[in-house]
Amino acid sequence: MRKPMSLRLRVTLLCAALLTLCCLLLTVTNNFSAIRMADAIQAVPLLPAQRAELEDSVSLPMAELHISDTIQQAQGAFHMQSLLAMVAILALGLFLIYRLVGKALAPLDTLTCQIRERTAADLAQPVEIPDSGDEAAAVALAFNQMSQRLNQVFVMQRNFSRSAAHEFRTPLAVLKTRIGLFRKKQDFRPRATLELLQIVEGEVDRLSAMVSELLELTNLERASRGERLSSGQLIRSAADQAAPQAEARSITILVDAAPCTLAGNAELLRQAVCNLVENAVKYSPAGSVVHIAGHRDGEWFQIVVADQGPGIPESLRQRIFEPFFRVDDSRSRQLGGAGLGLALVRAIAEFHGGAVYVEKSRGAGSRFVLKLPCEQDPPPD
Repeated sequence: MRKPMSLRLRVTLLCAALLTLCCLLLTVTNNFSAIRMADAIQAVPLLPAQRAELEDSVSLPMAELHISDTIQQAQGAFHMQSLLAMVAILALGLFLIYRLVGKALAPLDTLTCQIRERTAADLAQPVEIPDSGDEAAAVALAFNQMSQRLNQVFVMQRNFSRSAAHEFRTPLAVLKTRIGLFRKKQDFRPRATLELLQIVEGEVDRLSAMVSELLELTNLERASRGERLSSGQLIRSAADQAAPQAEARSITILVDAAPCTLAGNAELLRQAVCNLVENAVKYSPAGSVVHIAGHRDGEWFQIVVADQGPGIPESLRQRIFEPFFRVDDSRSRQLGGAGLGLALVRAIAEFHGGAVYVEKSRGAGSRFVLKLPCEQDPPPD
């Protein structure tokens, strides 16, 4: 495979072509002007006194011939000197251009060497930014910014893999311990067997739920976004789905939704709202109230889910949307949470061009706000 030409050599050849063209034009112009001037000098009329003296001279034809030969020789010498000067100027110009271009591109060569030595382990270390303030410095700055973003992604992937392995290991360890204990006791009575089966079923359901949520997180980009749905129907369906869980703990769900048309994937949006509502019911005390409100704010539609639970510390309000993160790890495990519900809500919101965040409630609890793009004409609910 032919090795590509370096940028330094390409810039040098381009400048050489332009310099050669300029030198040729200048040389041709100078020679043309010199020839015209020589012809004009040769054609200058003689004064009368000079003409009379020359007419009396016998050697006039020889003098005219001598002057003509001298002019032609001078023209030839001028042409040769012009060509030699052009070649010398071109050689000197090419040498200077090559050296100056190399000096100008030296920061890029240094940056190339630094980038070539980069690995995934040292992306957090920035490359040296030249003090020139030119394009090379801009490229180095852009590379540092890209490296920081890539490093953050790699860190998130490592944390995600570590957390996923930990979450899968916990139910598997429970299953292994229970089965080992059952085998050791050799208690095959129906009651003991049923108890073991219930534990196995619960842990398998937990693993299945985690796998389903992980698949949904990774397959969002394949989903379609061309459906149109009513905000009222979306909120009411989420409230209806969480109603049995709320009734079991005497929790009241209040719904107050303004009409609006949302565009996107209906199933994903329904799941995002359901996750917020079920999360609010799960962490609210018995006999409390969960309020679901929806209102339009310009081009956006905001779905607010407010609960009366323990609330979320301000320092953790950004991290709660990270996969497998829990504010209270022990309580979340008791309630069956894997720490993927809010991460899935954020992924769905960003997939639809929206956002989700948590606010401090006026009283106790938290307020989750799901912000989605809104269509212009609301359909009848």
